Amino acid sequence: MVQHMNSDSTIRTAASVLLLVLAGCSNDLTLPSNSGSGLGLSQVRGDGQRGTVGAPLPAPLVVRVVSSGGAGVSGRRVAFLPIGEGSADRLEPDTALTNSSGEASSTWVLGPQAGQQQVEARLVVDDTVPQPVTFSAEAVAAAPDTLAGASALNRAGRRGAEVADPLVVRVADRFGNPVSGAVVTWEVTAGGGELSLPASETSADGTTAVSWHLGDQVGIQRATAAISGVTGSPVTFSAVVLF
Repeated sequence: MVQHMNSDSTIRTAASVLLLVLAGCSNDLTLPSNSGSGLGLSQVRGDGQRGTVGAPLPAPLVVRVVSSGGAGVSGRRVAFLPIGEGSADRLEPDTALTNSSGEASSTWVLGPQAGQQQVEARLVVDDTVPQPVTFSAEAVAAAPDTLAGASALNRAGRRGAEVADPLVVRVADRFGNPVSGAVVTWEVTAGGGELSLPASETSADGTTAVSWHLGDQVGIQRATAAISGVTGSPVTFSAVVLF
């Protein structure tokens, strides 16, 4: 009986001590906040870059989360999101935590479409969302991947005369974007005719052209356009010469 009473007393004493400890610490027990109230998001660096479609930009995108007093806030989540279809192949990571300086960063791997692309950075919060930050980049075409005829491949003509329309080819990258500045080599392979240029560069729309002066032979005459190592090369143009 004495042992039972001592046990009850011990339990009551332990409970009392625990309540006192909790009461003394109650002011320090706060849950982490995911509120956006009083916070701001600003751009640090990474805007206005230029890169190749499907490839990472040279520098990461960096933003900073600050308090109303201007101090950096650590441990906050920032999401990086493409604006519009094709504006990013991926963002690594797509959600980042701010460091001790309040900065978060992500590497932008450009999407497949040449031209202006945009990404938005947003603070991930439960309530008040600070103004998001927008990054822009210029995406340029990748290396030449395909060569294709952009005018009729089969013609009719007269001996010793110029074919009515120029021979035109188009160069594109692996995503189908036109490639400018690609050098195309031209050659007559049958018929003894002449081309206006032995080589030419593509313009902004990925095309380039030459004129074809046919040789003094009846039958099939041929000319080719080529870029070493690309799909579709060489492109062969034919002319039927009957008289």
